[in-house]
Amino acid sequence: MTNKEIYFDNAASTYIYEEVVQHINKINTEFFANPSSTHLAGISSFEQIKKMKENFCEILHIKPSSLIFTSGGAESNNFAIKSVAFANMLKSYNIVISSYEHPSVMNTAYYLEKFGFEIRVCHLNEFGHLDLDMLKKLVDNNTILVSTAHVCSETGSVTDIKKISDIIKAINRKCYYHVDAVQSLGKFPINLSMYNNIDLMSFSSHKIHGPKGVGALYIKPKVKIDPFIIGSQSAGLRAGTLNTSGICGFCLALSIIDKNRESNYIKTQILRKYLIDELNSAFSDDIFLVSPMDGSPYILNIAFRSIKSEVLLNALSQKSIYVSSGSACNSKTGISKTLKAMNIPKDFIEGAIRISFCDLNTTDEVDIFIENLKELIPMLQLFVRR
Repeated sequence: MTNKEIYFDNAASTYIYEEVVQHINKINTEFFANPSSTHLAGISSFEQIKKMKENFCEILHIKPSSLIFTSGGAESNNFAIKSVAFANMLKSYNIVISSYEHPSVMNTAYYLEKFGFEIRVCHLNEFGHLDLDMLKKLVDNNTILVSTAHVCSETGSVTDIKKISDIIKAINRKCYYHVDAVQSLGKFPINLSMYNNIDLMSFSSHKIHGPKGVGALYIKPKVKIDPFIIGSQSAGLRAGTLNTSGICGFCLALSIIDKNRESNYIKTQILRKYLIDELNSAFSDDIFLVSPMDGSPYILNIAFRSIKSEVLLNALSQKSIYVSSGSACNSKTGISKTLKAMNIPKDFIEGAIRISFCDLNTTDEVDIFIENLKELIPMLQLFVRR
């Protein structure tokens, strides 16, 4: 029905801004020297990173010394959780996570059980948000870390990180709070000078039209943390030659998207509502809205009755329409733990797909998407019923 590619999988990865591509090429050509070298070429490379990093930190309202660049969001999450845990090794300690965390948070937390840490999981309430009453019961004087996503990568549920951070610190001032902000950077306002009770925050480049292979971790001053990769770079906390072009591309992407953040948000909000209205009109009883209505406008998770999501994904892919069945890091392992934790009706849960937007998506693309679904859903339901 269409020869034009329709990309609705922006929570997995985004196109790179052309301006960022050009900047990366320039850095690779003109500033290829190792930024740790003490000769003039190395110093020039380091100065490029320093300049771009200062702009990045200005947007987040943090000091450059509190930001460490990594290979991506997954590494940043691993870095935050493992390094806090290993710096505070007592077998009586516990770690609290939510039931909708990205695998790089959830699996890392469970990995720490072998070192004596107790992992406690906070579930969602009936509205798809973190159950704050349950959180208050889980956090105690032996909780060393709480880790939650700012925006759930599968459903778009938005966590009130200010409220949660205040709850945690009211119970245990020594407990650290880590926020996975991979899906909120560049989309939601993040002013860390206003979040005094947030200790660590993870970011990723390729979710905001930057290059793959680069991310960052904010570490609040005085957080007790072990080195993640031992060596000399990044204050001894994360060794390895700095990825000059990747870092500069990441910083430029944030600068670009931040300038348009408010207008992008409004535009995407309108687009998401339009899609929901069209879906309800076309499928009514055969569709279940998984995402909360007040969730991120950039992510919409829906489920179709009596449909296998992977079959629908493949059928849409054949028509050059790209969506996903959830987090790309979790999509090949069956029904995700996030969806299992939610009260999704049994005849819908296997038919959940995630549509995720960026600033380039349009209502025309939504119309084409709906027309293809009208053709595919009845056919696939008939196939399943056989």
